Amino acid sequence: MNSAGENANMVLSGIRVIDCGQGAIVPLATGYLADFGAEVIKVENYDAMDFSRRGDNAVDSKRDPDRNITFARYNQNKLGVLLNLKHPKGVSLAKRLVATADIVAENLTVGTFERLGLGYEELRKVKPDIIMLSASFGGQSGPYRDFRGQGFVIHALQGLDDLTGWPDRGPVSPGGSFPDHYGPYLWVTVIMAALEHRRQTGRGQFIDGSSFEACLDVLDTAVADYGVSGRVLTRRGNRHPAAAPHGAYRCRGEDRWCAVSVFTDEEWAAFRNVLGDVAWASDERFSTLTGRLKHVDELDALVEEWARGQTAEEVMMKLQGVGVAASVVENIKDIYEDPQLAHREHFWDPKEPGLEPFTFEAPPAKLSKTPARFQRRHPLLGEHSDYVYCELLGLDSEEYARLLDEGVIS
Repeated sequence: MNSAGENANMVLSGIRVIDCGQGAIVPLATGYLADFGAEVIKVENYDAMDFSRRGDNAVDSKRDPDRNITFARYNQNKLGVLLNLKHPKGVSLAKRLVATADIVAENLTVGTFERLGLGYEELRKVKPDIIMLSASFGGQSGPYRDFRGQGFVIHALQGLDDLTGWPDRGPVSPGGSFPDHYGPYLWVTVIMAALEHRRQTGRGQFIDGSSFEACLDVLDTAVADYGVSGRVLTRRGNRHPAAAPHGAYRCRGEDRWCAVSVFTDEEWAAFRNVLGDVAWASDERFSTLTGRLKHVDELDALVEEWARGQTAEEVMMKLQGVGVAASVVENIKDIYEDPQLAHREHFWDPKEPGLEPFTFEAPPAKLSKTPARFQRRHPLLGEHSDYVYCELLGLDSEEYARLLDEGVIS
């Protein structure tokens, strides 16, 4: 096996990443690098496998860690090895692996890698230009330094939950682990910046990543607003201070909705053309944005009454046809069958026998000269240990067998 050869025509060919991440926030970031040709080696062991392998989201009731949908989704295009980092020889072997690499990435509790003898300063001794990403809860310093938590806890701390939901109800968590899927794009950006810095100077660097800080910009202008006015923005449901109608409106069918957003009076005029001859469309109260915002409760009720007579798809196509922002509130089945995603080949369906239940996803941007490619499914536990230890690091058969017996490669 020669992974570098397989990726030779891809833009990140020749970049090697040691992925010691868990869950989504680092594995997704390294996965994007793998999608564009980097050789990403996922490091686990049987006693400390990536926790996403152990969840309930398995293909069948056997809970096979090699057939967990969550792990598969976050680790496409990677190689996988087993390595016991709590064993002294495992640490030595890890350093030999780092000596061949460009990037090391992890998101364990702050201080874990230092205690293992694999902190940045130690790794610099074996690879002076190594780039290391440590993406922790709150960063390497400060009062939250030792905190733990994934998406649900992080976006509560970030204030996102306090902005999500209805004014007369408590905070609501977004449907998915927002920081765990938003943060990886940031980590990829800063890793690429560090690679460019190394290209220019020959020097690597340490990346101190804070998941807490990574998604604060999704609060939009809330922080700036407080800094200027002292006003604390909070939950407003689907309402918007500069748009009306602005909401998700029930349509024909069971639990079918269409989101509509009208910001300007010109957009309102286009919306009225779609409404046709309904009397309320010409009501003076709704002729300006100021008036529509003042009478938004009544306006929302009238828009929903109109939408209920049509399918969500019909509402979307009619409004988009005249330049008004509108979209079906798609469920997962809709997403899976969405014609736009199909056209752009967003879903990668592997042809390998036995992988039929798995659907992998392409990055959301298409590079015209160096596109991402689906090269392989997620790694099975220890699947590529022979290649990494024997071909890449040059272990002979006796040393390899001895390390297996001693529990170093397990």
